[in-house]
Amino acid sequence: MAEPTDSVLLPQFVMKQAVDAGLAAGWIVRESGLPQWAMVGDTARIPSHGYLRTWEVVEHGLGIADAAVRIAECYVVGELGLYDYLFSTAPTLGAGLAVCGPFIGAISTNFRFEPGPETMQEISFRVAMIDGEGRGRELAMQFALAAIFTRTRLVTAERVDPVRVTFRQSAPRNHASLVEVFGTDAIDFDAPQDGVTFRAADLDLPLRTADARLAAILHRCAQELPALPPRATTCADRLAAVLASALEAGPVTLELVARTLAMSPRTLQRRLAEEDTTWRAQLDRARRLRHEKVCATRQLTQPEKASLLGYGDPRSARRLLKRWRADEAMESCAAESGGTDPDALAC
Repeated sequence: MAEPTDSVLLPQFVMKQAVDAGLAAGWIVRESGLPQWAMVGDTARIPSHGYLRTWEVVEHGLGIADAAVRIAECYVVGELGLYDYLFSTAPTLGAGLAVCGPFIGAISTNFRFEPGPETMQEISFRVAMIDGEGRGRELAMQFALAAIFTRTRLVTAERVDPVRVTFRQSAPRNHASLVEVFGTDAIDFDAPQDGVTFRAADLDLPLRTADARLAAILHRCAQELPALPPRATTCADRLAAVLASALEAGPVTLELVARTLAMSPRTLQRRLAEEDTTWRAQLDRARRLRHEKVCATRQLTQPEKASLLGYGDPRSARRLLKRWRADEAMESCAAESGGTDPDALAC
């Protein structure tokens, strides 16, 4: 899958607000690892991890935990170019939100904006990030959800507040600023997904900036936007790909693999637990697949098997192979007994 990218308009907006608050633009660029050209023009794109890193640097530089919310409050229609104008020229709020998903590629191939559950009274939208972890992800998601309402309130005659907001991140010590910007304390943390819920009636509100002719022109331009990447795979799928490469290089560790996935070891273990698996189980699976594939074509010495399985010591490889044989024997016993007799496991 191609690496997701973001429009330079995203880090440019964050930097502009941070500079107005007293940070030096050059320092932000250096610490974020952004190329100098990313701060010039409005058509270039950067790898998404650069945008997430910008949030981490800005939060650290400003020294405030609600940097994303404060910056979202400075948002004005037009900051994100075509994406904003596709929204603001729609006839109603619902129609404006409806174009956000298909045309989100105008600003990012790392985000998705999709309809969620709905009832007669409420309509939800899910916001997903394809690739990203840690504090940068949390800040970028806070900004993304808050900016939905900052922008909405600028183009509707009535103030629109969400019925509910959900965040995957854990609850911060104090989220008063989030309550303030959203206009509700119905904010859930440690949720399965990030998203917002609107009152269904609010989606019928007309936009003061509606322009049917301009909207038609913009829609034609939007057809050339970057295609969205496939839906994100599971963490276990991504881990399997990394493990396959890591085992080629030699012994693997949780810390090494987590770093490759741009996660902390703790985050990686938590994400795997959410998918009902573990680091040890996935590593064992990767080793087994590698062993079966190679041994199907040739005989290996004990040192070769150790290297193949990512061990520096042949004794560790022998213990693993012995455990696999014991597991296979147990499974065979269970299968022969029909899997219904607990005593069969003792055979």
